[in-house]
Amino acid sequence: MGGKNNKQKTGLLLSCWILLALLLVIFFFVKKDAIFSNLKQTNFFERVTGKNPEFIENYQQPEKPKESNGLLEVEVTPGPAETGSMTEVAENRHEDEVHEVEVEKKVVQEEKEEKKSETKKNEPKTKVNLCFVYVDSDGTVVRKIVPREIEKSDAPLTNTIKTLLKGPQSGDKNCMTLIPQGTKLLGASVRNGIATLNFSEEFEFGGISADSYSAQLMQVVYTATQFSTVESVQFLIEGQRKEYMGSEELQMWIGSPYSRNNFK
Repeated sequence: MGGKNNKQKTGLLLSCWILLALLLVIFFFVKKDAIFSNLKQTNFFERVTGKNPEFIENYQQPEKPKESNGLLEVEVTPGPAETGSMTEVAENRHEDEVHEVEVEKKVVQEEKEEKKSETKKNEPKTKVNLCFVYVDSDGTVVRKIVPREIEKSDAPLTNTIKTLLKGPQSGDKNCMTLIPQGTKLLGASVRNGIATLNFSEEFEFGGISADSYSAQLMQVVYTATQFSTVESVQFLIEGQRKEYMGSEELQMWIGSPYSRNNFK
């Protein structure tokens, strides 16, 4: 009876040792990399025996696999801005933002110009006659009436004279103006059939002969007297009523109003 019990104990003890051995083997294979790595880093065998085994010396730590989030991994190549310094990236972004703002401003300005142009096109127009001149083959200054379409307004005389001062357009063939360039209309009023027109100082000088001064005045008179309320024109220079315009060598009387009858 006692022998049988001893055999059972021996078998049980042997099974425990086998199981422990299996566990150690499994643990070794699971932790093999960690064990070999620690043995190589600590030089365990070299300290104990004076030399590391060949399999320890040749052991290479395996690379850890990259962690994946389950999605497709794509390698992104950094762009020119990302490869530079943070300052360069910030400057590039600032330049892009400034460029975008400038583009937006340009677009807004163009839209305003388009709306302004459309508004002008839709404004009511009126036809007026502008008096220009041309020089005949014999040198005579000849009057030439040119029709022009301008915007309607509450001050048709002012707008018409200002249009006259701009001179002929490209479509106005064979005509010119003798009114000095840069002349501005500073004011206009009509009373008792007399239109008082106040011009800037450029109007006073610029004539090269008595005929050119006469033609200059004629252009204004014929243009102004197309309106039924205007019979003649009184010229002012910089708000002053002068007797003569021009230089001492070449003067033209402007002390009284001019009508169409004063010109041939």
